[in-house]
Amino acid sequence: YKLKKERWIAVEGVHTGQFVYCGTKAQLAVGNVMPLVKMPEGTVVSMCEEKASDRGRIARASGSSCMIVGHSDDGRKTRIRLPSGSRKTVPSTCRAVVGITAGGGRMDKPV
Repeated sequence: YKLKKERWIAVEGVHTGQFVYCGTKAQLAVGNVMPLVKMPEGTVVSMCEEKASDRGRIARASGSSCMIVGHSDDGRKTRIRLPSGSRKTVPSTCRAVVGITAGGGRMDKPV
């Protein structure tokens, strides 16, 4: 593996200095980036791509996340549930970060 430093949006449960793995061979762990086709149904993801390799367009705001609803039979399309509740079909080659975007509860006011 090659050690490459990148900056992207953090997810809940990732700490400073933690190694994050990207690619098809990465394990299904919080913070890792992998294609949607390698994730099982029900996986919570964030920073999901709309088109392959567009660097993540969906669920980037603090506390937001998508959920994988299902995969097509041929394995080319994946259906995800967006933060708004609507469902969208994207190519299975699109990548996403496993976990919920950090910073949830930012808008909550103290009582």
